[in-house]
Parts: sequence; structure tokens; C-alpha cells
Amino acid sequence: MTTFKDSLQAATDLERGAEGYMLKSIHPREMKEALKLIYNGGTWIDQSVATRVFEEMRRQREQLEKIGSSQGNYLYVLTKREMEILEHLSSGLRYKSIAAKLFLSEGTIRNYCSILYSKLGVNNREEAIEMARMKNIV
Repeated sequence: MTTFKDSLQAATDLERGAEGYMLKSIHPREMKEALKLIYNGGTWIDQSVATRVFEEMRRQREQLEKIGSSQGNYLYVLTKREMEILEHLSSGLRYKSIAAKLFLSEGTIRNYCSILYSKLGVNNREEAIEMARMKNIV
């Protein structure tokens, strides 16, 4: 249960085995039904978060199709937020500064960077910046 309507976090949590993703603002009756569904083997996700997850999936598919038609060897798809963070990294900002600019915690930025590095197949910010410049991502 969370207060955040973060589609990336929801997708990550569900991918890692969560059976549901509900917001703290859920109505008690709806929570009861969601818990019953989960208990019986189903999966439940808040409608507003689900909408964002599907919008992000559609956007990524479109981005992949666009990239696929122009660059056949471009194998990773970055979210809008990951691109934003990568641009800040390439301009020399540290995690703390990026967090302040984006109104996020430094820990959240570190999490995004970890996912970003994994998608790019690199181990650190320097390699990510080099890869991004080499592939003309930033």
C-alpha cells in the first residue's frame, strides 16, 4: 500500500512478485474486495496506476517501433523520467542535485539510475554517459 501513483514503481513491484498495488486513499469496501481477489489468487492494481502503466507501455512500444525503424540495433527503451535523469547526469549533475531539480528523493534517483544502468548494460554514471553519447541518446 502506498501514497504514490508511480507507474514505474507499480510495474517494478508487480514484476518482483507483488500481487497487488493499492493506494492509501482506497475506500475500505474496495480494499476488502481487492484483498479477497488477491487472497483467491488474483492480482489487483489501482485503476489510476493501471492506466498510467498501460500508457507507459504504449509509449515504450511506440518508441521501440520508432527506434526499430531507424536503428535496428538499439535494444533498450528508456522511460521519459530515465531520459530526463540521463540528460542531467550527462550535464554533470550529481544524484542530490538531480533529486532537488525533480522534487524526488536522492534514493529514488539512485533507484532510477540503477534501472537505467541495467537497461544500458553499464555499471556506473560515466559508462552511462559515454554510452548515451555514443548512441546519440543525449
